[in-house]
Amino acid sequence: MAESEQEVEINLALYIEIVSRRRWIALLIAAAVFLASAAYAFLSTPVFRAETLLNVERANKGIAQQGVGVESDDDAYFLTQYKLITSDTALERAYAALKLADSRDFALGIQLLRDAVTIMPVPKTRLCYVNADSTDPRLAMEISHTLSQYFVEQNLNNQMFMSKDVLDALQMRVKGVDAQRINESLPSVVNNKLIQDIKSQIFSAEAQLADLRMKYTSSHPAVQGLTSRLASMHKVLDNEVNNIVQSLKSELSGQLQGNNVRIIDPPKLPQRPVRPRKALALVFGLLGGLILGVFTALIIEMLDQTVRTHDDVERKLDLPFLGLIPHTRLKKDAKVYAPLLSSEVSLMSEAFRNLRTMIGYAESVDGEPVILVTSTVQEEGKSFVAANMAVALAQLGQKVLLVDGDLRRPRQHRNFHLSNETGLSDFLSGVASSPDGLVQSSGIAHLDVIVCGQRPPNPAELLNTDQLKKFLTWARGRYARVIVDCPPVFPISDILLWGRHVKQNIFVTRFGRTRVPLIRTACARLRVGGLKILGGVVNGARLGTMTYADGRYYEQYYRDYVDSETKKDRAI
Repeated sequence: MAESEQEVEINLALYIEIVSRRRWIALLIAAAVFLASAAYAFLSTPVFRAETLLNVERANKGIAQQGVGVESDDDAYFLTQYKLITSDTALERAYAALKLADSRDFALGIQLLRDAVTIMPVPKTRLCYVNADSTDPRLAMEISHTLSQYFVEQNLNNQMFMSKDVLDALQMRVKGVDAQRINESLPSVVNNKLIQDIKSQIFSAEAQLADLRMKYTSSHPAVQGLTSRLASMHKVLDNEVNNIVQSLKSELSGQLQGNNVRIIDPPKLPQRPVRPRKALALVFGLLGGLILGVFTALIIEMLDQTVRTHDDVERKLDLPFLGLIPHTRLKKDAKVYAPLLSSEVSLMSEAFRNLRTMIGYAESVDGEPVILVTSTVQEEGKSFVAANMAVALAQLGQKVLLVDGDLRRPRQHRNFHLSNETGLSDFLSGVASSPDGLVQSSGIAHLDVIVCGQRPPNPAELLNTDQLKKFLTWARGRYARVIVDCPPVFPISDILLWGRHVKQNIFVTRFGRTRVPLIRTACARLRVGGLKILGGVVNGARLGTMTYADGRYYEQYYRDYVDSETKKDRAI
């Protein structure tokens, strides 16, 4: 149970850290959604809704229709009625009667009217609302009233026309030769219980009469009695049929059926718009924006294939983590290592001192003072890291040599404002007989620099000679630490030529820039070349994205430290 709670806590902390790292994306999306909602709430045209409450009862069947068919499902019946309210005929009539072609909302056609009208049944009742939406509240009221009134009138007319048709048919049947037979075939007659009983008795009597006539003549008393009885039953049957037909005619001619649809509440002039609802739009815009922003931040993090944190170095690259170097804006013409020499509180200086400590704990090659510094591609800050790391090591009192080993794109002479007339390329090419004459003072105690010199046309050939081995032997014999700023792994292979003589290196990757698959390929190439990667350094990290060395923590820590030292000085 404790392990499960700890795992949930770790996952929650991870998500919070991800959102914190991507907070600007989340905030921008949340702000965009909120502003869009606000624009909708305050700039969109208000839409008003008028509603008419109708009562739609099931139509009662008259005598002529009793017993016809099977009762249809209630849901299907009422859905049919709702569809009739918004039928094309009803909409066209309302469109023409209200002259909606001249209105602003419906000038483009009847389809807009169809979209503006909705039927809202009241659950568990036979009531429904006929709703009409429009930017003009009075027009919305008129549309709802017109459609409802037309539906009521049309329903009543349909019943009247049906009754009239049946009545006319009955009048014509009376005049016909087979009027009685046709009347007996009416559903109300066929399904009448009394008629059914009389017909059953007549059928039995006729069967008995047929048996008697097979035995006796027509003058036999039994035959005559049964014949008289049959005549009486037929007379009763005719009378009952005539009575039912007369009742049916009276019902139809008198319009005894009432209308099953009526208006309960006529529409009122709407006072408030149904949309936009400003408060609701703003609340949903804010909440929706925050949720969308957080999800977007998490999705971007999942899709991000770059290195940003110590966890990325260890988990994605499978490298020991050495340090995060924060992104720092230097003053114009300031040296890249100026924060290390300053007495002011500096995140960058502390990051490099932390890197210096981590290098001391790294599993380095025994007795090897030389450390190569490389990266996957150019512009990841390897020269910047190499220069500051050399300064940080020199501040411990160790004798340090910084070598610009990138013969293609040298940088260290600019970092230390030194001459690049002569340098490593001169010794490798045989122009200089000894490296001693190539050493330049950096201006920092215990730190010497050998720059690249004139860029040679054949760097790979120079690095592939015994002169490089002699140079490294010379450097190992004179310095406690030698930091070599090497070329990147891609697109050239000069670092592998250095790796023939030096087996340890530090790998620098730019924060949020180079993709992980390419970095893995570069690390694999170094391992194939026999180099041991001491660890990874993330350069240019943004505040709030560091874990071991969170920028806000360092800033607060050193601010408290400076305040305490200031108080001590004042007390003295």
